[in-house]
Amino acid sequence: MCKYFQLTLVIFSINLNCATFVFYPDNFEKISDKAISPFSRKTIGVNVLYKFFDDDVEETPVLNYRKEKEKMIKDSIVKVGYVVIDANDHSNLADLYCDVIYTNKKYPHGGLNVISGFTLLFLPSEFSTNVIIDFTFKDKNGKSLKSYRRSAETFNWLGWLFLPFMPFYFPTSEIDTMNFQLVKSILKEAVKDNVLK
Repeated sequence: MCKYFQLTLVIFSINLNCATFVFYPDNFEKISDKAISPFSRKTIGVNVLYKFFDDDVEETPVLNYRKEKEKMIKDSIVKVGYVVIDANDHSNLADLYCDVIYTNKKYPHGGLNVISGFTLLFLPSEFSTNVIIDFTFKDKNGKSLKSYRRSAETFNWLGWLFLPFMPFYFPTSEIDTMNFQLVKSILKEAVKDNVLK
């Protein structure tokens, strides 16, 4: 029983020794979490397409990941203050429609990962991801109004060295914050351009 507990503890601690650092483009403006007023809420029909690339080779995304990204995009739009419905719902209740392409490009560093594995994560391992979010807004008739693109890059480090950073740069919270910032930035620019008027 004690050996199983020790093995579980080792596996658990190895998985916690990670930190994610997000880098936005130089001209990216981070936006506060303040939502829009309920009087100017629009209903947006959202259709999300998820693309995954591993070392620049497109792969079929796992269904759970696709649903997770779709939920994240819709939740981010709702968090900003808009009402979201499914774009495939043909009830014509939406004020406008939006096609979203969420592209996740993962770049593993194989040589570093092998060395890191031999040293039992004493030397850290790293992989980077590039997230690109494309929004195309359309009116009720399907006419394209305007397209927007935002991107950010994450560097994910795994190793004993990063244990002190883990509570402050936990991967899921950093990636959720990054995705929300990208979506909110797009919506803010769409308001400036009178697409979301």
